[in-house]
Amino acid sequence: MTNHPTPNIQLMNGRLVTTSLEVAGHFGKKHFNVLRDIGHIQKHVPEEWGQLNFELSSYLNEQDKEQPCYTITRDGFALLAMGFTGREAMKWKVRFLATFNRMERALRIGRETYHDRIERTLFADHPRWEAVRDGLDFGLPMESIMARTGYKHRSSIWRAAKSMERYGILVRLEGQPKKYRWQAPFKTIDL
Repeated sequence: MTNHPTPNIQLMNGRLVTTSLEVAGHFGKKHFNVLRDIGHIQKHVPEEWGQLNFELSSYLNEQDKEQPCYTITRDGFALLAMGFTGREAMKWKVRFLATFNRMERALRIGRETYHDRIERTLFADHPRWEAVRDGLDFGLPMESIMARTGYKHRSSIWRAAKSMERYGILVRLEGQPKKYRWQAPFKTIDL
């Protein structure tokens, strides 16, 4: 097992990942055995899930030969590590998951802080928008949103929603019929 106390988890293409080499090193396993375990998992999960959570990659070994490895998401790691047993394995599972959690919190806080500043500024300029955002996020009836905001026409609510969409405060849900469904993308709003 490696002596490095913190697993190497990094942000890649907007997702937190580790590698099969990291897993092998921290859990004291041979890399080809970890690759074998990933292969077994991929045979028993939906193909798309396997591809999303175990992305084939490569590295150069000591002889400068290209060797296969996998980039692994948090979900992929959790499924892979379920099969690892023993006291030391349990410690490393906890360390990996704690590191994933800490990094996710840091990313979420940074993103929320940015969006909170945008919201504060826009809501100061457009005081009714916050009530529109909350109403659409929770799927309230249009009449209820109109009563909360003081808007007299539905079109005013749609204009406000489209403006907030441009600023990233609301996102339109995919696959909805002509009546749009919106949600706030970065946090849950308490009414």
